[in-house]
Amino acid sequence: MAALSVKVNGVAMSTDVGPDTLLVDFIRENLKLTGTHVGCDTSQCGACTVLFDGDAVKSCSMLALQAEGAEVTTIEGVA
Repeated sequence: MAALSVKVNGVAMSTDVGPDTLLVDFIRENLKLTGTHVGCDTSQCGACTVLFDGDAVKSCSMLALQAEGAEVTTIEGVA
């Protein structure tokens, strides 16, 4: 486990995550924000897209720990 400090939908949080946890899994399983979906498991479809420091990224292709210090906005934060 490793420490992660991130701001999600405007809320700062610190938690521990596994080093191999994908950002999409962290968002869905740890934060219970289920608007971000896993659609294809190959990063082709875009169902897992979030805003990462203002840029659109596919959260299934990033590790949660790569979000250290970043601001992530999910579809729940856009609504």
